[in-house]
Amino acid sequence: MNRLISPSLLLLSALGLLAPGFARAQAEASAETGPVATQKPSWLITPSVSVGATMTDNARPGQGEKKGDLITNLAPAIRIDGKGGRVSGNLHFSWQQNIYANESAFNNDQKSLNATGKAELVEQWLFLDANANIAQQATSVFGTQSVGNELINNNRGQTTSYQWSPYIQGRFVGSADYELRYRNMQTSADAGVYATGSGVDTQAWSGRLSGATPLALLGWSLSAEDQRTKFAVRDTKSSRVLGTLEYRFDPQLKFNVSAGREADNYSSLDLQNRTTSGYGADWAPTERTKLTVKKDKRGFGDGHTIDFSHATALTAWKLLDSRSVVVPGQQQVASQLSPYYDLFNARVALFPPSERAAQASQLLQDFQAQGISSAQIFGNIQSTQPFIQRMQQASVSLIGANNTVTFSAQRSSNQRLGTGTGLIDQDFLNTANIRQSGLSGSWAHKLTPYSSLTLNALTSRSQGDLATQDSRLRSLSLLYTTRLGARTTAAVGLRQNSFENSGAGFGSSYDEHAITGSLSASF
Repeated sequence: MNRLISPSLLLLSALGLLAPGFARAQAEASAETGPVATQKPSWLITPSVSVGATMTDNARPGQGEKKGDLITNLAPAIRIDGKGGRVSGNLHFSWQQNIYANESAFNNDQKSLNATGKAELVEQWLFLDANANIAQQATSVFGTQSVGNELINNNRGQTTSYQWSPYIQGRFVGSADYELRYRNMQTSADAGVYATGSGVDTQAWSGRLSGATPLALLGWSLSAEDQRTKFAVRDTKSSRVLGTLEYRFDPQLKFNVSAGREADNYSSLDLQNRTTSGYGADWAPTERTKLTVKKDKRGFGDGHTIDFSHATALTAWKLLDSRSVVVPGQQQVASQLSPYYDLFNARVALFPPSERAAQASQLLQDFQAQGISSAQIFGNIQSTQPFIQRMQQASVSLIGANNTVTFSAQRSSNQRLGTGTGLIDQDFLNTANIRQSGLSGSWAHKLTPYSSLTLNALTSRSQGDLATQDSRLRSLSLLYTTRLGARTTAAVGLRQNSFENSGAGFGSSYDEHAITGSLSASF
């Protein structure tokens, strides 16, 4: 199978998944409401276009002498949200053209896609999940970093990831539930390590059986999974069989213990077999408050997850601490639009599961309309081999009548598995450990019902074992946004970027100042 999929084909595929449900939903609406629909449509398609300009004193940051430029961009976009029949999904695609007044040789286009879809192919038995992501990402955490994709940055590339997963689920004669799932995840890029060969191809099978016992509060489950990742440098394999007992102390609290066997070739060329065990608890006192605690004994050491989320009408809180193995391309497939995306998921916990992704995406769009930055605090590590990641995150959003405050702190410690690494691996080539940390905050203040003034701040740092592996980014922006009409918004702002690089990777330290403006309209 050819693993190089064009962005246009991804978009058409996503639209193809949505189209049957859209047509069916329209037919059902017509049958129920007649020629004039009086209810909200099941599917909402919103085309839009934005025109922007950036006047910067450093259009090519980290590439020697400062050179100012006027950058104009045009970005048509389409957004699809809804549910019809047995199909649900949401899609947001934009295609930005960047035009440079003084550096026309660098004119480029950048695509952005975030799409998820679900189809019930056979009623209550066969299902299909799919998602796709196209984004601009740094190819090295030690290379030049910037906030503003319109700047000419040699340390950035367009990464394309998608996943499709058919599965069946049901019940054996009313005694045990079952699920059998296949997942195919593919990641490619036009720069960096994932531009090698055909990118990363991961295929996985998983199965699960679960049921009750004569003790009403005690349940059991048996799960198995097998995963293979193909990459130009090295293929990896992993498998696991796990048995779990779960005791439900009350409707809101349950405990579990597990034991099993696993095998992988993450730290050597041969498969290493070992036993695994773990325990955990889940507590959900309300629909908007959830806590998951889990600890496992794994081949790479102890793995764990502490995940807490809580939301009220005007606040959302998120705490996460985890330690697990990341395989090549995995972070890109699961990449989020914003460091605040988990907060939006906490806010929409009362919605049905099939609607939460669309509602969270809408909240993100509302935040962006106020000028709140969605920039990631630090980028994903693009590696050719598995590594152990300890991730910690704390985020909060507070919404008042005239003020919206968001804050997120993140820290990760990443340890290379094994002693060898591919020669094309930029970040783990000369270091066994990469540490990343950063803070992001925004304060949006409503001046009128239709206009806001927003202050965004971000700082991040990436470090390796060597003194020369140390990069820092600081960004500060002030943005004024206003509605000119029911479907038209305008924005003007000031921005300052500052980057310090101790010498590793490519690109040098720089400062950048810019004035930005944009006009957006939806139809």
